Amino acid sequence: MKTQEQEQTPTVAVDPMEDLCQALFSTEEGTKKKAARQTAGAMTQRPWPQLPSRLRSAIRSDVGRLLDSGKGQGQLLEAGYSAAVVNQALRDLGRSVA
Repeated sequence: MKTQEQEQTPTVAVDPMEDLCQALFSTEEGTKKKAARQTAGAMTQRPWPQLPSRLRSAIRSDVGRLLDSGKGQGQLLEAGYSAAVVNQALRDLGRSVA
């Protein structure tokens, strides 16, 4: 005789930080990516070095891709990032935009 616990299907652990990073690393634009940028932008209450390294890498990757496609700093902000996140990512990348 099975108990109720045995009948339940196993749950898969969901890592929200990994989902956020995957969305930022993705080359596809869309609502999921915009939401990820806004979430990352809202994390400015934590100092940049305290953010997980994978998240910082994902942000730098996304910001670099946006810059390579000709976006300016204002467009990075419109994409959903906060000014603090954009400035730190640019500093890490050794780049600047007008």
